[in-house]
Amino acid sequence: MRTRLLTAILAFQVLLTFVPFASGAENMVEEELDQVTDLMRMGRLDEAVRGLNDMQATYPDHLRSWLVRGLVMAYSDRFAEGLSEVEDRLTSNPQDRAALAFEVGLRVGNGEFAAARTVSERLVQFSPESADAWDIHGGVLSLQDGADSRSDARAALDRALAIDPHHVDALINRGEQVMATDPVEAERYFRRAVDSRPGSTDANEALTTLLVSQNRTAEALEAYDSWLRERPLSSLALMGKAVLLADQGKYEDALWLVESVLKNDPENRDVLYLKGALLIDLGRSQEAVDVLNTLIELHPSDDAAEALRSEAAAAVQAGVSAVSVNRTTVPPTTAQTSLPTSLSVVALSVALLLFRPRQ
Repeated sequence: MRTRLLTAILAFQVLLTFVPFASGAENMVEEELDQVTDLMRMGRLDEAVRGLNDMQATYPDHLRSWLVRGLVMAYSDRFAEGLSEVEDRLTSNPQDRAALAFEVGLRVGNGEFAAARTVSERLVQFSPESADAWDIHGGVLSLQDGADSRSDARAALDRALAIDPHHVDALINRGEQVMATDPVEAERYFRRAVDSRPGSTDANEALTTLLVSQNRTAEALEAYDSWLRERPLSSLALMGKAVLLADQGKYEDALWLVESVLKNDPENRDVLYLKGALLIDLGRSQEAVDVLNTLIELHPSDDAAEALRSEAAAAVQAGVSAVSVNRTTVPPTTAQTSLPTSLSVVALSVALLLFRPRQ
């Protein structure tokens, strides 16, 4: 399918809460948060909020979930509402760690990185033995300019890993830090993250993105298959594998995966776009027009979809099976325009991978 970009639909980056890889209950809460951040990446913020509400009813002190809540509220233009809640809580208890994590998410989501750093410093002051707190702090530091901040970020993440060697987000963040200079070491960190939580979207996305960027297609497909064994309904894994298969010209296989995603998310803009592109490549241009009509009806004023529909319509009118044009399978989603690029434990994933600048 000509140079397709493997995009993880909403590259917000959420920083999932990384607790020690231990009890079943701890793993369960991390899986719940993975599902929330997946919803954020897909632009389904209302559903993400409902998931957070359910999760925090059971785990009210889970730092990462509060960080994610702050990100969601900032991205939903509810920054002032969230900050008012934070101020009330900190007035009552200045050492409310959940409230501090909440404020970090709000500040990062609002682009106030310096203020987020000040708050994250208080968080580690009150939680010196928390891997989550140090990971959040390291993520915030990675958003700052300057070599000193990068060095401090590395030290904070190493502190998190000293406390919890299986801390998924810290592992990913450390991998991102060395990606440009030592991709082999970066891959080691990413694989450790996947081993620590095999179903983690953030960990698997980091690993598969690295493999794809190095044209290691067979290994990337193996990684997607492993991911899907853990999370068979993961829309991001299914879409990522579909794009990779399409790049190999395996359009039928890719279309089958896309259809699987649409069963659970029939109105998703990016999935419908990819289906339209695949149908064009399969010579089924009229079907592509129909799919893209649906997409545009659901998401008006989508220039990329309009252009793809015109391509399909031209093929129908000319009576040919397909039009050979260079195009991107999944263009940037309209929902991601105001979101930061990946960050890992602190910046959404929104997120996922909150505070993790993608290479």
